[in-house]
Amino acid sequence: MLNLDKNMIALIMIGGESRRMGGGIKSFIKFNDKYIFDRVLETAKKQIKKIIINCNVEETKLYKYKIPIIKDLKNGYMGPLAGIHAAMSWIRNNDPQIEWLITLPGDTPFIPADLISNFKNKILHNTKIILAQSENKIHPIVGAWHLSLYDSLDSQLDLGIRKILSWAELHPLDFVKYPIESFDPFFNINTKEDINIAAKIEKKFFLEKS
Repeated sequence: MLNLDKNMIALIMIGGESRRMGGGIKSFIKFNDKYIFDRVLETAKKQIKKIIINCNVEETKLYKYKIPIIKDLKNGYMGPLAGIHAAMSWIRNNDPQIEWLITLPGDTPFIPADLISNFKNKILHNTKIILAQSENKIHPIVGAWHLSLYDSLDSQLDLGIRKILSWAELHPLDFVKYPIESFDPFFNINTKEDINIAAKIEKKFFLEKS
């Protein structure tokens, strides 16, 4: 049986252009006096030992974390699939014992505390991709990807595929499913209004409990 703690790594993806937020890295926007990125990182650290970052712009705030920063390898902005591709390439060259890549978006502050353990429970011999789902909504960036898919992803990017699901559906695929109760656990921040919503969620369901 796989020792999944040694054979998994998490990728926090902050490589987007954040156009709806006016550009820059939205992961370094604060609400309730804390960066979005810090929430994602803290949750990830409690669940997995190895972590890397995908970021395509120079951001000095990242240096203090002392975590490897990986830029897309494909020319031109190709979206999150290019970030997954770059991470897989880095793993093959730097940590080849890794068999599974976990991807976490850097704009999703309330990632479940049991997410990675649920991914582990879903890993089967015939499964190559596992994605998160809240009720009927699939969250393609929240996923687990087997490293054997690297060549497929490399070639499909060159053929023009850009949507994660368009590529994922070419392979054995499963889901970890979460209910939406008080809020969507995969709520992601895209606009300034979303920041206000996130602040209210945190105050009501997290800070009041602490």
